[in-house]
Amino acid sequence: MTSKNKTIDSNVAGLYIAREESLKILPDNPVWHGIEVNSYSDMGGSTTLLQRETINPSRQNQKGKIVDLDANAGFTLDFTKNILTYLMQGFMFADAREKFTTKPLDGVQNKVISIETDSYNLELANTTPLIKDTLILVSGCNKYQNNGLKRVLDATAKKITVNSALVEDVSVNDNAKITAVGFKFQAGECSIVANNGGYPSLVTTKTNLRDLNLTLGEWIFLGGDISNSSFSNNMGWARITAISDHSLTFDDTDFKPTDETNKNVELHIFFGTVIKNEDQQELIKKRSYCIERTLGDDGNGLQAQYVTGAVANEIKFNLSTANYITCDLSYVACSSLTKKGGERLSGVRLADDKSEAYNTSSNIYRQKLSVIDNASSTPKALFAYVTDSNLSISNGVTGIKALGILGSFDVSVGNFNVTGSLTAFFSSVEAIEAIRSNADIGFSTILASNNAGAIFDIPLLALSGGIPNVEKDQKITIPLEKTGAQNKHGYTMMYQSFEYLPDIAMPMTND
Repeated sequence: MTSKNKTIDSNVAGLYIAREESLKILPDNPVWHGIEVNSYSDMGGSTTLLQRETINPSRQNQKGKIVDLDANAGFTLDFTKNILTYLMQGFMFADAREKFTTKPLDGVQNKVISIETDSYNLELANTTPLIKDTLILVSGCNKYQNNGLKRVLDATAKKITVNSALVEDVSVNDNAKITAVGFKFQAGECSIVANNGGYPSLVTTKTNLRDLNLTLGEWIFLGGDISNSSFSNNMGWARITAISDHSLTFDDTDFKPTDETNKNVELHIFFGTVIKNEDQQELIKKRSYCIERTLGDDGNGLQAQYVTGAVANEIKFNLSTANYITCDLSYVACSSLTKKGGERLSGVRLADDKSEAYNTSSNIYRQKLSVIDNASSTPKALFAYVTDSNLSISNGVTGIKALGILGSFDVSVGNFNVTGSLTAFFSSVEAIEAIRSNADIGFSTILASNNAGAIFDIPLLALSGGIPNVEKDQKITIPLEKTGAQNKHGYTMMYQSFEYLPDIAMPMTND
């Protein structure tokens, strides 16, 4: 049966995305990342037909020609921890700041080639081996004992020795992955200095904190699940505003800092991958992608359509009550093409991201909007409860046209804009006063589920709107608009993903 005698069901469509080597040019063996899509808004090239309209006695137009093509890709997906971190690099125009990992988001993969009773052996030598007492998450190994959270006892360029008994394996599968997710300090070397009237600090006596590869504005979680791995009073999330050899200063914490020293505490901290819009020109990266949508079997194999030279334009995160967090993504591309069955573009195709989707009922650890306080890391939240919220990034991408080109030969980009809105239950006039005074506001959303997590952070924004909505027999609500701005550390928004978090970092279910 040929394709002209049958129809194609939409459920057979699949989506893959591959980073291009340069605009419209794929590498020799591209890696295609599978994406589970909820719906499409755009996909392909829209053509412009120009008819000839001559003055002639027949009063009829002449057949026109295709004179332009606008290529776009737009789709909606659920917010899952894995694929979104890969995609966010495109929307943030920046490389991810990853800690040690054998499977970076981009770049050379370092295979685990064998496992001994106490160590993992790597195929390639690392120029910066892991430091002692780094906490690593191992996944994808054949033997379950070789997976999980481990602590590094020693590390050379190609060998990582850990504190756990492992099962020997001389044929490790390609899915094995090792990622640095945290650090364990020595007993009694850490203390918290509350610095009342200023920002608190984590102080160490031995470990050089610069060796942990942390960055300004990054969030970490203080405390672990095992005995003596947490402070009694200073446990939770903290955002770094200053780094020295032996101290981390925090300008935002979800715990009330108090002076604390305990000689028995072997403090655990946890960190993740950082992606922020960069302010240094050499760190701003305009990625382009080729996006493939398969359209079913035409009798010779899967047929597909493509947009090429696709640059990330807009992404919108949608949070509404009792729902999954969804993301609307759009790309502006240079051109489009189709391939018949058996003619798909070559490359390595990775399976769809099957990681768990975050929901708005049980996976939000904290969502906070507050006036920035330079004398406190715990400013009062403007609202206790929010009914809905969204956050958008826009890069102002437009195609560039030229004579002799059908479609666009390049794209231009505008400013990095972060905007959003939320509707909160009204409790006081503080939000209205903050709008009127053009106060400096901070906003962050912390998500956590199944020992993993993510953070969206806009350290500096302005509020607008703020007219209370009063309806009969209803709670008073107040709608607000958010507009992000460059903060003291040079960025507007930071996104972080955490491959591992302890149980104590999971949201508590509210009664």
